[in-house]
Amino acid sequence: MNFTTKKLAATAILLSSISAFSAEPISVTTKSGVSVTLYGFASLNAAYEDSKSNNGNFANFVAASDLTNKNDGGWHFTPNLTRIGFNLSSGSDTSFFKANGKIEVDFYGGGSGNAPNPRLRHGYGEISFGKSGFSILGGQTWDLISPLVTPTLNAGVLNNSGDPGLRRAQLRLTEKVPVGDGSLDFAVALVRTIGETQPYNTSSASETGVDADAPTFQGRIGIAIPLWVQNKKFGLGFSGHYGIEEIDLDATGDTKEIPTWSFNIDLNLPITSNFTFLGEYFIGANLDTYAAGIGRGFVSNADDPKSVRSIGAYGGWIALQAKFIQKLAFNVGAGLDKLKRKDIRKVGGREQNISIFANTTYNLTEAFSFGFEYLHVQTDYLTTNSVKEADLNRYQLSATYGF
Repeated sequence: MNFTTKKLAATAILLSSISAFSAEPISVTTKSGVSVTLYGFASLNAAYEDSKSNNGNFANFVAASDLTNKNDGGWHFTPNLTRIGFNLSSGSDTSFFKANGKIEVDFYGGGSGNAPNPRLRHGYGEISFGKSGFSILGGQTWDLISPLVTPTLNAGVLNNSGDPGLRRAQLRLTEKVPVGDGSLDFAVALVRTIGETQPYNTSSASETGVDADAPTFQGRIGIAIPLWVQNKKFGLGFSGHYGIEEIDLDATGDTKEIPTWSFNIDLNLPITSNFTFLGEYFIGANLDTYAAGIGRGFVSNADDPKSVRSIGAYGGWIALQAKFIQKLAFNVGAGLDKLKRKDIRKVGGREQNISIFANTTYNLTEAFSFGFEYLHVQTDYLTTNSVKEADLNRYQLSATYGF
C-alpha cells in the first residue's frame, strides 16, 4: 500500500461520518481492458451558525464582520459534498508492472446555490514495480505532508485551524520497505507551486507560484506497524515541503522571491479496539495555499513592496475516535492555527484560530447514515491597540447515501 492509498484509506476511515460504501462496488471493464469501479455518495449537509464564518458551507474561521456585527447567524444547506469517483486498475499488468489510477470529483467548484459546478479532487495514474515496493505516481492527489484527515462533518475539516495539506498536481516516487507485518515508507514529490495573484504588478498574467523558477519539493518518512491492537496499525510520520513564490514588485522586472515551507509530524495511535488517538503538528511559513496559517501567506505593503515577506505559522490538531458498535461512531477533537505576531504587527488581521468539535454518526442501513456535529470556532484579530475575539457556534446535520 503506497502513500496515496494510505491517504485515501485514512480518509475513508476518518470521514466515515460523512460517507458509506456498499459491500459490492460497481465495476465494469473498458475496451482497453481497464477495470473501472464506481463509488461515491450523495449528501445533504444542513448547518446553523450563530455568527458568520468565512464560508458557511465549510467553516474554517470566523469572519471579521463578527467583530462589529455579532450573532449575525444563518442557515446553510448544501449538496456540494456529493462525490463521484472511479478506481482504475489495468487489465494489462505484467509480473513486474502493475498500474492503477483514480478520478474523483465533488461539487465545490463554484456555481450557484442550486447549480454547483464539479471540482476535480483526484486525477492520477500510478505504476508499481513488482515486489520491490517502488512506485511512481503522476497527476493530482493529496499532498505528502500531514496525511491524516480530521474526522469532522464540516467539509472544511480543520483546515486553517491546525490541519494543513490539500491536493495538487505532482510527480511522486514512493518506496515501501517491509518491517515485520508493517512497513517503513519513503516518499518524495515534485509538486505544482500554487501561489496567489500578483499583489503589485496587476498587468502580470502570472500568479506567484507560476513565476517561480522551480517546483515545490515535498517529502515524508513514515512507519506503520501493528502494536497491541489487533487489525490496527500504529502510524508515525515526519514530512515537509519547500518551495519559492516569485513576486513582481513592479512592471519593470524587479522581483523578490519568498519561501513557502513546513515541517510536520503525524500520529495514528490505536489505544484499544474501540478507541483511536490521532494528531498532527506543523510549523512553517507562507502556508495559505496549504490550508494553514489561517489563510494568510505573505505580507504585502503597498507603500514598500520590497518589504514583502512570508508569514510564519504553527499549530496542530488532536482527535479521539470511538466506535462501540458497527453502526455508531463518535469523534471529539480540537485544532489550533497561530501566526507569528511580529510578521503581521504592522498590518493586523487574523492572528489565531481555535476550533473544538464533537460529532456522532449512525448508519440506518449499510449505505445510509445520519450525523450531527457541534463546532465552536474562535478567531483572534490583531488590531492597532489590542486583540479582539470573534467566535461562532455551528450545529450541523448530515444525511449521506453511499454507493
